[in-house]
Amino acid sequence: MTQEEIDVLTKHLSADKQFIHDGYYRLRELDERTYELAFLVADACGATSVHPQITIEKQGDTWQAVKLLDFFSTPVETIVYSQETAQELSERLEQLSKQALHAINQ
Repeated sequence: MTQEEIDVLTKHLSADKQFIHDGYYRLRELDERTYELAFLVADACGATSVHPQITIEKQGDTWQAVKLLDFFSTPVETIVYSQETAQELSERLEQLSKQALHAINQ
C-alpha cells in the first residue's frame, strides 16, 4: 500500500467506525508507523465484527500488512506475517484498501 493511499484513507476515515456505502470502516492509528484498517459488519443485535481488520506498518516508502483478524468468518481467521503468509496478507490488504477507496468515492 502506498503513502498516497494511506493519505486518502486518513483524510476520510477515523478511529471511530463510520458507515460508508456498503458497511462500516475504521482506520485507527496505533503509533506513527502502525495503523489498523478495518471493515466491520453489523449483526442483528447492533454489534459489529471485523471482516477483516488488517494491521499495517510503514516499511520504507510503503505500508506492509503484518496481521489480519476476521471475526466474522467461520472459523475465525488470524494471519500473522511470515514468509509463507506475506503474499496472502499483501493481497488481502490490497483488496480491503480498494474496497475502502471505492466506498469513499461513491
